[in-house]
Amino acid sequence: MPDGAARKPMRRPRADGERNRARLVEATKHAIAERGTAVSLERIARGAGVSIATSRQRA
Repeated sequence: MPDGAARKPMRRPRADGERNRARLVEATKHAIAERGTAVSLERIARGAGVSIATSRQRA
C-alpha cells in the first residue's frame, strides 16, 4: 500500500457469524473430547447446528 493511502476500517463481525463461531468452537471441543482428533468437519457442523458450508467458512 503506498504511503499516505487510506486503509479501509475493519467491520465488526455480524452477530449471527459470532454465534455460529462460538457454537462451532464448543462443538469442536466436545467432538474431540468424545472421538479424538479424527472427528469429521461434517460431524462438528451437525453438533453445532450449522450447515457444512458455514463450518467451512469458519475453518
